Amino acid sequence: MSRRESTWWPFLGIGIIILIEVLFVGWAPSGPWEDESFTLGVFGIIGLFSLYVGWFRWKFKTNGLIPWLSLWNDVARSGKLLVTLGVVMIFSTWFAGSWLAIPPAGGLILNLIASLLILQGTYAILTTGLLNEP
Repeated sequence: MSRRESTWWPFLGIGIIILIEVLFVGWAPSGPWEDESFTLGVFGIIGLFSLYVGWFRWKFKTNGLIPWLSLWNDVARSGKLLVTLGVVMIFSTWFAGSWLAIPPAGGLILNLIASLLILQGTYAILTTGLLNEP
């Protein structure tokens, strides 16, 4: 397998199957910690991670986990999009927390993801603007 080729579909398929099981079926063994809900949360995190790896390999056509700025087509536009998406995600988590039956840890995880989006977007904006070397 060359550097530019990557297999994305198994990760995406596994992630979708795991998330369907977590969100709709809801079965999980009690595990060594004797708590089904904790195991279900672990399954959910594994499913989200698998979806991310599949998306990354599909989008950038390479293996890896970190979206280096050299992989992006339009860094300034993508940075603004990431910051906007992160802010919308934080506010939607805040508003949805009182309406939806999501556990408190779910909101924390979504806010962590949103904060990482804002951090990556801010870095992208700064590298194309203030920190851009001539």
